[in-house]
Amino acid sequence: MTRDHSPAPRLGREGLGRALVETCAMSLDWAPTFAAVDRAAFLPGLVWPFDMERGTSVTVDRAADPGAWYAAADSNIPIVTQWDDGKHTGTEPGRVSTSSSSMPSVVYAMLRTLALDDGMRVLDVGTGTGETAGALFHRCGPGRVTTIEVDRSVSEQARERLTTDCVQAVADKREGARPVWFYGLSDRSWACVMFRDGESEAAVWQSGPRRLWDEVEDAYRWWVDRGEPEHTRFGLTVTPDGQRAWIDSPAESWAI
Repeated sequence: MTRDHSPAPRLGREGLGRALVETCAMSLDWAPTFAAVDRAAFLPGLVWPFDMERGTSVTVDRAADPGAWYAAADSNIPIVTQWDDGKHTGTEPGRVSTSSSSMPSVVYAMLRTLALDDGMRVLDVGTGTGETAGALFHRCGPGRVTTIEVDRSVSEQARERLTTDCVQAVADKREGARPVWFYGLSDRSWACVMFRDGESEAAVWQSGPRRLWDEVEDAYRWWVDRGEPEHTRFGLTVTPDGQRAWIDSPAESWAI
């Protein structure tokens, strides 16, 4: 790599992680899982965070206000992700919350109380966004977590998130260096890239059945070769036979 495109730090997420440890909501043995399994990766673009002061849900759209969306994702608040069993339309809050992302303090307090030992198998009832299942998978490993969800739409969305390229975690910058981590959610693959101020190249470490940084580099080169397209040039075609993504024209598509 010859260009440094390291992402901006998520200060809210870093602060949330420290707060969860300081308040004992999260035990230190779950801290690596918190760093690897990003709540934001499991949220839809349109969400309704619960305003703790007003006691009401508010609308936040990532496309319209990404800063507010990430701020909500990185806050210790519950976030509604579905209203009225999926029958709700529009952007305003619906009548009854039927799927949500729980407060991180609740999630990690529950995981701490679970007292997992090596080799245990876990049944996660109520998949929701899939974040808890992702955290359990990160801790327990392949084949040891079963998650079930009665809502077909919620289940399908969680399945897509849980079978994701990998998730990314950005650490604090210290002495001009910032490590960026990539973790596989479907296996034990990982990669760490160390970006340093003023340097055009970065040191890379990776391990596991997938070479995650190689995949990131391939995706980056594909993007550069096509003129660094913005998201407005991408499209998605959905048919009974599956889903195909494309750029500029459906004639140039690939299965996802």
